[in-house]
Amino acid sequence: MSYVALDLSVRSTGWAMWSAGQTLPAYGTWELAGDMDHLARAYVRLHRNLLELHQIDAIDSLVFEEPIPGHMLRGQTSAITLQAAAGLAAHVMSFCEALGIRWRPVSIAAWRRHFLGSMPRGTKTPELKHLSMTRCRELGFNPAKHDAAEACGLLDYHLSTEGILPDWRHGLQQELLPAADEKAAA
Repeated sequence: MSYVALDLSVRSTGWAMWSAGQTLPAYGTWELAGDMDHLARAYVRLHRNLLELHQIDAIDSLVFEEPIPGHMLRGQTSAITLQAAAGLAAHVMSFCEALGIRWRPVSIAAWRRHFLGSMPRGTKTPELKHLSMTRCRELGFNPAKHDAAEACGLLDYHLSTEGILPDWRHGLQQELLPAADEKAAA
């Protein structure tokens, strides 16, 4: 079975893919379009990239970070940005439905809480991206961009919800066990 996670963005979509037997996931980023004026191009490139992953190892299950609802956004978010986020998500859902792939959106809060642990309220986006990169390095990943790191976080969350403990988590579990044993003995 092959699992895929996507951190969707027109400029830099992070992806991570893992199959049983792999020690670490494959991951990276895709530039779908240079700017928001080329959304149709972004959708086509997303389709091609997903198809390429599917041909490498048939995707059984896919998660993606759900777009933030418009009413929760602050700052300089434009209508075209909202359209792009919704369009990318819709394209992923359509692709998966057409190929019989299980899919679901994941809230940003859910995967971050799982992957990064509890964070103080109001932690800014740049710090969260930095924490994702740091966490990936702790688990033995070396993503070049925060988008790939966040896709790895999504994948890690997805596997945990499927009841799968991948190799990179086995070592972490062993590190945590002695601390738990010491607390119980105290």
